[in-house]
Amino acid sequence: MPLKKGKSDKIVKANIAELIRSGTPRQQAIAIALGKARGKKKDAIRKQKKAVQKRVQTTKGKGRQRKAKKKR
Repeated sequence: MPLKKGKSDKIVKANIAELIRSGTPRQQAIAIALGKARGKKKDAIRKQKKAVQKRVQTTKGKGRQRKAKKKR
């Protein structure tokens, strides 16, 4: 009963049909299939956010550098 990966309507329909065939109640099968499709989108967004955060962290130190004051 492995579900297909993806978020297109065709794949979601196939996942719902597979879950119903395996004995899952209809409403629960719909929720599982939509949750699986939604999870892929969230994962993609998380990956993008992590990449942006890494770029921001690496550029933070490269800005204008302050000169250290001499101690007397």
